[in-house]
Amino acid sequence: MGRIIILDEKTANQIAAGEVIERPASVVKELVENAIDAGATAITVEIKNGGISYIRVTDNGCGMESDDVEIAFERHATSKIRKIEDLDNLSTMGFQGEALASIAAVSHLEVRTKTAEEQTGTLVKVEGGKVLSVSQTGCPTGTTFIVRNLFFNTPARYKFLKKDSTEAGYVSAMMVRLALAHPEIAFKFINNNQVQHHTPGNHDLLSVIYSLFGNETARSLLPLDYEETGIRVSGYVGKPEIARGTRNNQFFFINGRTIKNKVLTAALEDACKTLIMQNKFPFCVVNLKISPELYDVNVHPQKLEVRFSNENAVYSALYHGVKSAFTAASLIRETTETAYAPSGKAGDQTGHEQVEMASWNRPASKLPPPQRILLPWELKKQADDGHAGPNETEKPALPIMDVPIQQSEEPETGTERAVSVTSSLAHGKAFSEPGTSQDELVTVKNEPEPDASHEMLSEEARGADVLLEAEIVGQVFDTYIILQHGDRMYLIDQHAAHERIRYETLKKRIAEGQACSQMVLEPYIVRLSPAEYDFLFSRMADFERAGFEIEAFGPQTVIIRSVPDIMGGGFSLDDFHEILDRWMETMGEKYGISDEAIYMMACKSAIKANRRMEKEEIRALLEQLCAMENPYTCVHGRPVAISISRRELEKRFKRIV
Repeated sequence: MGRIIILDEKTANQIAAGEVIERPASVVKELVENAIDAGATAITVEIKNGGISYIRVTDNGCGMESDDVEIAFERHATSKIRKIEDLDNLSTMGFQGEALASIAAVSHLEVRTKTAEEQTGTLVKVEGGKVLSVSQTGCPTGTTFIVRNLFFNTPARYKFLKKDSTEAGYVSAMMVRLALAHPEIAFKFINNNQVQHHTPGNHDLLSVIYSLFGNETARSLLPLDYEETGIRVSGYVGKPEIARGTRNNQFFFINGRTIKNKVLTAALEDACKTLIMQNKFPFCVVNLKISPELYDVNVHPQKLEVRFSNENAVYSALYHGVKSAFTAASLIRETTETAYAPSGKAGDQTGHEQVEMASWNRPASKLPPPQRILLPWELKKQADDGHAGPNETEKPALPIMDVPIQQSEEPETGTERAVSVTSSLAHGKAFSEPGTSQDELVTVKNEPEPDASHEMLSEEARGADVLLEAEIVGQVFDTYIILQHGDRMYLIDQHAAHERIRYETLKKRIAEGQACSQMVLEPYIVRLSPAEYDFLFSRMADFERAGFEIEAFGPQTVIIRSVPDIMGGGFSLDDFHEILDRWMETMGEKYGISDEAIYMMACKSAIKANRRMEKEEIRALLEQLCAMENPYTCVHGRPVAISISRRELEKRFKRIV
């Protein structure tokens, strides 16, 4: 008798369900995506015990007709596509026709649904993939799924679930991604009878980010709006001060679908190099609008992975979109007073925080046209061809940003308006978050004080150039330069500023093929390891382009006769070893001059802390700094300058309250 048999339908369905439904978060994802495809504008998700014992998903979408409800639980039953060619123009979240069948196969499921044309709704109960009953019921237009006892008939899968709080965390993270992907939908997430997330659904992504991540994150975002080769990049990228130690706060979407893709991650982080501290990762919410013909989502059952037909075009669009956002923004960090919620509850905002909310959620000026910034391989090709370096044109004017709305401490006559925590001030509307009472609205003056506002507008518009107009007060601790301009004080980290100047100068020289060597009085003799020796001589042309003149001087020994001129008399063998180590670590088998090696050369040659500078030197440093492409951070991502307002100082000294 043969050993091969055909599995029965029940076993086959449970195995197939394991590919689509891994945990409660998978159930939530599939049901919410169906609600999105149904045109819902409000979706509520409620779970208990991490979603293992209870999941309820309610939407106000179009609902299902009574004739379709029962068949919807069959495998490969779908309303999204009709033939394989439809995948080339896919516009829906779901299409495989396996989600409902998979969920029903491993749970006790109940669905209530009604279309706008029907007088009564339909109630279907399913257990372990078997339809138990179909009946009429009263319900509003839309669909409600209730899933109980997940994996009750698959103990092998059930025992590998994590504890309830962990599973609830997965569901919460899934809801965050779905809400960010669809700001036009109001999402509510309830965990064990407590509301955890509630987004307004007002088509404003910034309001969604505020609802999910709070005021500090929302105030520190730069808008993305860029298009290249038919790929549209939109969303927000975080300023350096909100970078985190993991990539958990990086959200990528393609046509509203949550995805994970290494090409997008690489493009984002390459665009943020030298802006963000090492081992930190930028915050972003990025949505790509791209023709469905240019990517494939039918790669994995959960549809998280995608493949692009032209990865270089996608990389280029996102890289230039993020780079342009940083180039057009002023990144001088401002100290602000921390606002505390007196109730001590997460999510509570005081009136002070609500007014601060108004300072970022306001109409921004139109950004200048983005500059074309050459990609790494384009820089290398340009250098090989002997062409001039990039970005030699005049820098675009920086936009007006972060102009706070003045709060009136005493009621005054004149027009007033109400602003709530999630108000969309960018559209000039008074908007309150669902559940916010009128008593919680904060009244602010519709017109800020003209003098203070005008001064701040002009300073923000000038960006880093305001440093050139500031008065040099002096130094503190022989490390930080103090400037004063109007009602603001600026502190400049002299080492970080000079490091940025050295980095961009050296990189431009290398790209243009300029000579940048300086002969040393006494050559350095260095003994290297076999790996270091082989690496150095395999890339000798690149070392020469960087400004080194090195020759063999015996077995595994070299003599250094010239070094990059920016390093001058401060060069040491320790510096050479650090540059070589960083170069080897970051380049591996690839050729070219490592960016990290250039970082190290810039750092080692820059003015150090505890070094007294004359005013003429400070002025020269500021002029060079403001001529740089990025005058706001050092090569490691640390801030070059911070500003402190006179008002903030007076508040700290309790001269005003």
